[in-house]
Parts: sequence; C-alpha cells; structure tokens
Amino acid sequence: MPKRSLIYPLFLPMQGCKHRCIYCDQNKISGENTMDLAKELANVSRFIANHPDEDKEVAFYGSSFTALPASYRAELLQQFHKVVDAKTSFRISTHPLYINEEILHTCAAMGIACIELGIQDFCDEVLLATKRGYTGEQAMQAAMLVKHQGFTLGVQLMPGLPASTPATIEHNRLALTALKPEYLRLYPLVVIKGTPLADTYAQGLYAPLELEEAVQICADYAELAEQEGITIIKQGLPSNLNPQEVLAGPFHPSFGEFVLAERLVRHIIREICKGKEIKLDKKQRLLLMGYRGKYWAILQNRLKNCSVVPYEMNCIL
Repeated sequence: MPKRSLIYPLFLPMQGCKHRCIYCDQNKISGENTMDLAKELANVSRFIANHPDEDKEVAFYGSSFTALPASYRAELLQQFHKVVDAKTSFRISTHPLYINEEILHTCAAMGIACIELGIQDFCDEVLLATKRGYTGEQAMQAAMLVKHQGFTLGVQLMPGLPASTPATIEHNRLALTALKPEYLRLYPLVVIKGTPLADTYAQGLYAPLELEEAVQICADYAELAEQEGITIIKQGLPSNLNPQEVLAGPFHPSFGEFVLAERLVRHIIREICKGKEIKLDKKQRLLLMGYRGKYWAILQNRLKNCSVVPYEMNCIL
C-alpha cells in the first residue's frame, strides 16, 4: 500500500465538466461555490510551514481537472508551486474521457503524482443510464494508462446508480481485482435537490439504496480492497453536505463508521463460529455500542444463525 500523505483539499466545483451527470451538484456536495485563490494560497503556505518534514499533497477535487483549459491548469499549478516545498506533490480528480498520453505527460511535468478517476461504475448499462459519456472499456483503458505512466491511481465508485444490480456490482469487483488501484473512494448515490435524478426520483422511476443496504455493499467492497491491497480513503459523501439538500438515499454523517462496524460484526461472527475468543479494544467497543447499540443489536441478531446465543459469546467487552 502507498505511504499516506497529509492532504490539503482544494475544491473547484463543476469546473472542467463538459456535461452534467444526472446526479451531480458539486456546489452542494462540496459545500463550496468558488475557490478564493489568494486565500487558499495563504492557507496552503501555512499548511506547508506547519508540516515541514512530512510528505504532503495539495489535492484538487470537485472538477474534471484535465478538462480545464491548459493555460488555466498551468497558471493554477504555477501559483501553488510558489508556496509548496520539495516534500509536496499534487493530486487531482478528473473524468476518464480526459486522459491520454499527452495530458499525462503534462501532468507529470506539473508535479502531479496522484490521479483519481471518477469512474463511478465499470458497466456500460449503468454508465449509459447515468449519462457519463463513456463505456466501461474506456474507463478501464484510462485507469490502466494512468498506472502505466507511473501515477498513483485512485478510483471513485458510486454504489446505487440507476441500472445497478448485483451482477453489475460483481462486474465492478472483478474490474477492481484486475486493475488494483492504489486508492478507492466509495460514494453511495443520494438524490440531491435540483438534479435531473431528483426529477426521476419524483416520478417514481428511481429507488435509492436503503442505508443498511449501502453499508452492506460498501463493506463487501472494503473486504475486497483489503484482500487486493487497495486503500479505501473515503466511504460516504462529505459530512458537511447539508441534509436539507438530500431528498433520498443513504446519506449519514457517520456512514464510514457504519461500514467499519459492519465489518467488525462480520469478523466477530466468523471468529466466534470457529469457537475462538474475541477481545475488543476501546475503539471496537465504541463501534458496536455507538448509536444506541445499533451494531451490538445487529450482532446479537445474526448470531442466532450461528447456533450461538448472545450470553454464550466468547466476546470480551
């Protein structure tokens, strides 16, 4: 797994996006409208000064960075190069269609080390339903090119997209296994006010994932990622998203913790059903007992299928 760096995030909402996906409103998702360049240059300068001996990244999110005009990209990075040190690199997120050898050569020359691709799904039928504008094969080719050119690769997937099924999820799992990106982000789809998806939802033509269903899917992805040496860096949308902007879907500020708790429940059940004793540390106890004992109750319920009743558990709290 790649060594983790300190990250300073910068948001360029919707910039470089040539078309609008049915679910997207980056201004609402990121909580940002525009970037104040002078302010962020000062903030990054302080960030660098506060961490002189650590590996750092300045990350540009919320946009299709490589689809921005080349002159703007160059000017933007030149400004930030003036305030960073030798232990700082740049990270970008972008659309798979705006990746080619020429673009990647320019990215390398500008000090970009990590590229996250907003792939969302590797299945053609899902990509067509969400108007992403590319095929699964094109997404895979873009990702492979990023890796082959020596960049650290991140992949963003979005469980719960229209036309998603257990079969398409399995296709995504196979794609991740073949590709083995260094990083993975999981953003379960929620319905945001004012998006085309909101209209589809209002017409009864789209049913979002339930919260627990999304947790299960992301826990499955997390287990696969652990097996394949892929680091998950985010599960769930940013907690600063205004809940009033969410019409439906599995949004919760603690979504990532729910996934961790689900994985812990699975681990405990596997070990107890083998007759092993489980000792939980403080963090694990909090995962189980938090939110009014939500996952402790789930654990007890599932153990009924393991022929072990709760009071017989060799689980030391």
